[in-house]
Amino acid sequence: MLRSAERVAELPVLRQDAILYGLSALFAAGESLFAVTADYREWGRVALVAYLAAAVLCEVAYRRRSRSGRPDPEASSRASTLRRLVILLVLVAAVLAPLALQVRWRATGNQHVTNLHGAQAQPEVAVVERAGDRFARLEDPYLAHPTTVGVSPSNDSRSVDASAYFPYLPGMAVFGLTNAAHLPRALRDARLPLAGFTLIVVGLSLALSPSSSRRRWRTFQFLVVLPTGALPMVTGGDDLPVLALLLLGLVLARRRQPVAAGIAMGFAGTLKWTAWPLIVLALLCVRDREGARAAGRYALAVYLVAVPVILAGAAAGLHAFVVNVLKFPLGLTKVHSPAASPLPGQVLVQLFPGAKTQLTVGLIAAGAVVVLVMLVRHTPRSPYSAAWFAGWSLAFATVIAPATRFGYLIYPANMFVWAYLLHESSARHLTAPAGTDEREPATASQLASPTW
Repeated sequence: MLRSAERVAELPVLRQDAILYGLSALFAAGESLFAVTADYREWGRVALVAYLAAAVLCEVAYRRRSRSGRPDPEASSRASTLRRLVILLVLVAAVLAPLALQVRWRATGNQHVTNLHGAQAQPEVAVVERAGDRFARLEDPYLAHPTTVGVSPSNDSRSVDASAYFPYLPGMAVFGLTNAAHLPRALRDARLPLAGFTLIVVGLSLALSPSSSRRRWRTFQFLVVLPTGALPMVTGGDDLPVLALLLLGLVLARRRQPVAAGIAMGFAGTLKWTAWPLIVLALLCVRDREGARAAGRYALAVYLVAVPVILAGAAAGLHAFVVNVLKFPLGLTKVHSPAASPLPGQVLVQLFPGAKTQLTVGLIAAGAVVVLVMLVRHTPRSPYSAAWFAGWSLAFATVIAPATRFGYLIYPANMFVWAYLLHESSARHLTAPAGTDEREPATASQLASPTW
């Protein structure tokens, strides 16, 4: 009976899917017409057709199946199947197909494509590949004296970004190792391991999640299929493995597996600093099977995975590590990060360039104070609330950061969706044992949880 009721709830979800795909089609059309780089434009042209077709199909299916005016479990089951099929088809058409095309175009230097000029990848792709090249030669992935920022490459020449900053943690270099392997040129592109790893980890995370099928598929949509995931996966994608591992860590924490959660979070912490806010927040809410706090076991697992990797990267050359991983992202080097968006923190730094260092320190301090105050007043007690708190904190940090871009909002956007995913499992699937404080008082907005 419960399964039938859940399937009946799938019917309005088709309308919601139609709206999401319609908005995605508008975004893809904008990218195809106005994007500065060729990789964004070409993705937009291919994805536009996929999203538009998906929007029409979902809307038509919704209208046909809602004419009866009464619940029909059999029709709802077909609607659920159709919805999943559409998601998988859009995955192929808006993600995998344009990714394959752009990888091939870059490998051939666009020489076989008429009227296609410019970059076929974002700067981070070549930057990761150069770090992988150095790592494969057992060299320090961080240059002691980098002189350039990453550029958007139109080919896979190993001279591209050979002197660029590598602003990631050491684990990210692993995704560039394919470029040093003896593989066909197209298969050496760093986007392939980045995308493959993301899809595997996201699939594992959602398979382990105790939430409903409807919520798991919605999470998959946002992280991979809609432009929030599709565009970065096709053109760059270095943030997606981080997000995938963080999601896995939260799901394992929700399942009360603190050591496994710490291992997943630890691996995320070897890739980018952006993983660490959620890693730290999870300390406050991780529990074991008996419902007892398990922060120590979780922290030890994170430590044993992340710290040796980070220390190894720093030990190879502390000066190079600091310059690449700390100073460059904060805009404290002579060569500035290409990250740019008209957000308040960056605008403030640009208005007063003579006080850049002082403003950077001040913005970081002010942001830390605000987050700490909110942390004391609204301490997360569950993976759901940790994801929610991390979403707001990272959105705030993105707005006030001295070097930022709109693309960083992918982190808070996904964490809000994860809170939606985990909220149902907190409320319906895994209740806290007596004597624990894991259950949080529900607000009116939480009780009116959306059906999407």
